[in-house]
Amino acid sequence: MATATDLLTLTQWFGANFPVGSYAYSHGLEAMISDEAVTDKDSFANWLHDVVEFGSGRQDAILLSLAYRGDAEQVAELALALSSSGERHFETTQQGRAFGQVVANVWGDAQSAWPFCVTAGAAAQTHGLPLEQTLVFYLQGFVSNLCTIAARAIPIGQSDAQQVLRDMGPVIERIAQVALTATEDDLGSAAFAGDIAAIAHETQTVRIFRT
Repeated sequence: MATATDLLTLTQWFGANFPVGSYAYSHGLEAMISDEAVTDKDSFANWLHDVVEFGSGRQDAILLSLAYRGDAEQVAELALALSSSGERHFETTQQGRAFGQVVANVWGDAQSAWPFCVTAGAAAQTHGLPLEQTLVFYLQGFVSNLCTIAARAIPIGQSDAQQVLRDMGPVIERIAQVALTATEDDLGSAAFAGDIAAIAHETQTVRIFRT
């Protein structure tokens, strides 16, 4: 059972103020906006749902869980191999490196420069944080960042972005439950449009975000 200290730590780790630079990464959303595939609240909500339920959200949650429950170094190699594009590889390794450095500086243990989800899972295990809550907070942080980007870049406005974030709650809970006991055989992604958008963003002429 999570203690108040556990929840405060997880809130800090996966909150908007934790310096991993997540605000600079749109996860391919900027390319979807540029192509007018995402133009409003509803199209953004649909895109976000697919990314979390069938794409990198689900896959990263499983990888986090595997790192927490097993050999994080081996899981890191698997996570890197599963990166669907150069930008996805860059995004997850840069955030993972930043996250690990801050955890090491503040909590006092050294973390390797692994993909973000793997570093987060290993850190949570090291500090005795409950896996289920770690998964929920990790996914909430991922979704929250994309909602913030949508509010600015589409733009849909803060109220609509917060409504989308609220509506993603059941999806986050469901994916966290799946990831709790998932194995490597459960890994897989079917959010092909999101992967293609991430690839397209690599050569996008005008862009604000790094991915």
